[in-house]
Amino acid sequence: MDYISQTKSARIASSLEEMILDNRLKSGSFLPSQQVLADQFNTSSRPIREALKLLEAKGLVIISQGRRAQVRSNNLDQYVESISTTIVNSKISQAKLMRNLMQVRITVATSAARGFSRLENRDEYLAQLWNASNRMEASIPFIFQKDAKAHADYLKAEGEIHRTLVFANGNQILSCIYDNLSPLLDSAMNSIKFTPTQMEKRSKDYSYLCEALQNGQTDLAVALVLVTLTMLESKVMDHYPDESIAMASYA
Repeated sequence: MDYISQTKSARIASSLEEMILDNRLKSGSFLPSQQVLADQFNTSSRPIREALKLLEAKGLVIISQGRRAQVRSNNLDQYVESISTTIVNSKISQAKLMRNLMQVRITVATSAARGFSRLENRDEYLAQLWNASNRMEASIPFIFQKDAKAHADYLKAEGEIHRTLVFANGNQILSCIYDNLSPLLDSAMNSIKFTPTQMEKRSKDYSYLCEALQNGQTDLAVALVLVTLTMLESKVMDHYPDESIAMASYA
């Protein structure tokens, strides 16, 4: 019975979600009462309540005591933010979430590098990449002196390189999702210990990447992205070991 109820709730939520996103239910408007919705979907009040909670969790409606549910937004950015929140709050392990995020970063960055020469505004993106790369390089001498601010500046600039490559890919939805989830990766990067020598090498690799993109050396640019981000993925996964593998080893 619970399974049937949950399935019905999800189906009702999906139907209402579609009406919100295609603007049939406008932002700020109120949904019909739960009784009217129950009659409309030929069900009891319980699946309706559960469906509304699903919509509330996605940030699409606001539920207040004694009032009908109100449409919060049908804006794409709001919807994408709700998807990101759903992903973060899902029952996926931290290790798997980080692995998935790193794989998305690698896939999008290599795609952006491969199509960079065809971008209409590539000069703008290239300027942003060079700016971040130069800031990374300028931080290196101070990182060897164990300057905490220089270390933070380096990681911030590195994050900007990744974000620029993602946005250069030109996929608005993917960019919005990445923007909402990238703080998790940035936090992971901040907690991982890299030696100054490792950070210096990475800085040079990003400089080589900028040169390759500037010179239209697509294959080299893609290779540099793969090498750099695969290494970072390995570091992140060392920091967040797969819990299922760890349990199996323990057993």
